[in-house]
Amino acid sequence: VFVRYASDPEPIIVEKSWEGQILRELKGNNGFGYDPIFYLPELNCTSAQLSAEEKNRKSHRGQALQEILKHLLSLE
Repeated sequence: VFVRYASDPEPIIVEKSWEGQILRELKGNNGFGYDPIFYLPELNCTSAQLSAEEKNRKSHRGQALQEILKHLLSLE
């Protein structure tokens, strides 16, 4: 959710998800938290094995930020 000011009548709400599997062993050294066990079958790696740039493009947070940016740029 992005709110332009406290009483914003139309906040920008974006919802994204990132599907994957949870591993039992750690793989990768990048990222933090669950990244070493969050396996991405379509990429054949964990999120900890992605570069920061690639993770930002693929992750639910990165995709949500891109969507919010589109909304902000369309405002007059």
